[in-house]
Amino acid sequence: MLERTPTSQTRHLADFAATTELASVPAATRARLKECLLDTIGVAAFSAQFAESSPAFRNGVLAMGYGPGDATVIGEARTYAPMQAALLNGAFAHTLDFDDTNVWGYLHPGAPVIAAALVEAERLRSSGAELLEALAVGYEVACRVGAALGQTAYDRGFHITSVAGIFGGVAAAGRLRRIDGATIASAFGVAGSSAAGSMQYLSNGSWNKRLHPGLAAHAALLSLGLAQAGVLGAEAAIDGQYGLLAGYTDKPNAALLTERLGTWWPSTNTALKPFPSCRLTHTAAEAALLLRERATEGQRRNARLRVRLSPKAVQIVGEPLPNKIKPANIVEGQFSVYFQVAVSWLDGRCNWQSYERLGASDVDTFASTIEVVADDNLAMAAAELTDTVHPSLTLRIDDPLGESNRPLDPDHVHRKFRDLAMPVYGKERVKRIVERVAALEEEPDAAVLIHLLRAESGS
Repeated sequence: MLERTPTSQTRHLADFAATTELASVPAATRARLKECLLDTIGVAAFSAQFAESSPAFRNGVLAMGYGPGDATVIGEARTYAPMQAALLNGAFAHTLDFDDTNVWGYLHPGAPVIAAALVEAERLRSSGAELLEALAVGYEVACRVGAALGQTAYDRGFHITSVAGIFGGVAAAGRLRRIDGATIASAFGVAGSSAAGSMQYLSNGSWNKRLHPGLAAHAALLSLGLAQAGVLGAEAAIDGQYGLLAGYTDKPNAALLTERLGTWWPSTNTALKPFPSCRLTHTAAEAALLLRERATEGQRRNARLRVRLSPKAVQIVGEPLPNKIKPANIVEGQFSVYFQVAVSWLDGRCNWQSYERLGASDVDTFASTIEVVADDNLAMAAAELTDTVHPSLTLRIDDPLGESNRPLDPDHVHRKFRDLAMPVYGKERVKRIVERVAALEEEPDAAVLIHLLRAESGS
């Protein structure tokens, strides 16, 4: 059992969220958060308009009966009640599996944190600096809770993005509301009873995963509202005797919740994704794209590929199951290293349009020849790809593209945003969004930017 402490680390996180000012956030962290915000806007806007699950999400949220509201949903023309907007923004941000990711924290921090923060910043007419400040504490809390949970939370079947993301959402929205640490700690206590997200979606490629960050953002705002109304939340909700770390993981590391808190910002290493799939497929897909360029046409045609992955990656994306080798829907394809490597090798690309190749006979045939091997010597997100027919065609990639030691260059970041956002907003609006996000600290009213994220009526 985890021991209770006079002042819990949960409370330290709450005080950090309540008191941290933008001036204390490193410039590198602020710059990365603005890139993450821009990236999230593009991903969510495209999802809102074009993802196959979005009409059902929209109709389901409207059926909740909240009544009219004026909160913005990215990529939507109509407005919603605030908690509806938080749910949809979080779901749309995660739908493509193209949103930011923090390997240290084992999660996608942006979808739940930004979804909660945008609703509050718009409602309160917060400044851009206040929004950025809220994102800083929200990302930091989410990443630290995810890191404290660690990999074994996945073994228990928990999706860390939503389990930890709810606390990041509480921290971000609480900072925007300017409430004290005691109230945020109480909101953490309420949120601990809603921290959820089952990995069972892997069994059939369900849309649960896409909803998880939205449900977390929605629950974060509910938890804050209840705490502000005087509801007494559980103390030490994260590190207490029966708290999150006791129940959700086999190997908790509570020290990571507050280690050098406020001076070391691991959220700075949040990465932007180059491919719309599970992060654990990225190094293998990139290796396939690069090896393909080195291979002759004959070698490409006759290749038999072996993929070495970490045991954890094999568990999530590489088990030789029918729905991994021949995925039947997009979510299954996003979590199949077989599919990602096959389309990369055959087509020389790995993007959203690649999912149009689900069920294609050449993809399924090639994927069925791919061998996946667990290798304890590989880091969680690393991969080694070898053409066993032509063994000289071998490539190992230890860190996915987009990580802090292999960052996407600014042109790539902006190109990804434009490719996703242009069909929704058009060239002129895209330009204005890029400019306003870049100058977020100088924005007197974040709602002006947030209103730009609505789609035109009829789109």
